Amino acid sequence: MTSETTTPASFAAASEKPGGLLYHFGPQAWIDWFMTHQMIVKKGGLIIPYTFLPILRMTTDGERIDREWAEMKTRRESVRWFDSPRERWRKGYGNFVREIEWALLELQKHFTPAQYEDIVVGTSVAVAHESSPGFLKMMNGMSETKVPKNAPSGPQKPAGFQKLAFEMFNPAGFLTGPAEITEFDAASGSAVMEVPDCAWHICAKQETLPNPKALPEQGCLLICKGAFEALFDGSEGGLKMEFDPHLPETSCSVKMTWKAPQNTN
Repeated sequence: MTSETTTPASFAAASEKPGGLLYHFGPQAWIDWFMTHQMIVKKGGLIIPYTFLPILRMTTDGERIDREWAEMKTRRESVRWFDSPRERWRKGYGNFVREIEWALLELQKHFTPAQYEDIVVGTSVAVAHESSPGFLKMMNGMSETKVPKNAPSGPQKPAGFQKLAFEMFNPAGFLTGPAEITEFDAASGSAVMEVPDCAWHICAKQETLPNPKALPEQGCLLICKGAFEALFDGSEGGLKMEFDPHLPETSCSVKMTWKAPQNTN
């Protein structure tokens, strides 16, 4: 069940962080905006009107559902021509989070926990395989990278240039927002990523959420954690992702493991 407690102070603090020029106009900002527009706004968002809404119309009062869906769409933030790529990303992502959270909170009322999870996670995984096979292949490609001969064994803290490279290009940044790799072990194939203020929780303005008193936790647990852990389960030595959202705070830890191929040269 969604928490009825007041959203933690970190929500407001994280939402108001202004960032700098690099944050708003740097390479990662452009990547995040492009990826969000292509994978979420144009593809992922269709899961609501084409899957969840038809289910809800058949399950409960269809006219009420259509009225509430129409009202939710009035809360969308419009992208303006002078918005930075970071602001375009925030608005597009925030619109999706707000609307998916509304749909999930409604679905949760009409199905058992097992049915509810199967509908949401199962549909999300199917949509990802259908609409974004290239992204899934790229992420699983981590397991195909040869380990350098001189790679140190055991978890290491990334060097300065590695941190900068990850800040400039994080393939999952459009989903998490700013994040940091705190541990990396190339030899055994593992990494830990810390997300101080996950974008899922802070992109949509709090007062516009279907439940302004709580973080959008249903989408966090099922669309993000549930679906990604199902998509990247480590099968056949591929990438395995394990999410540890720190609800009711906005932070999250992500552990990634893969079978690192050994360099035999």
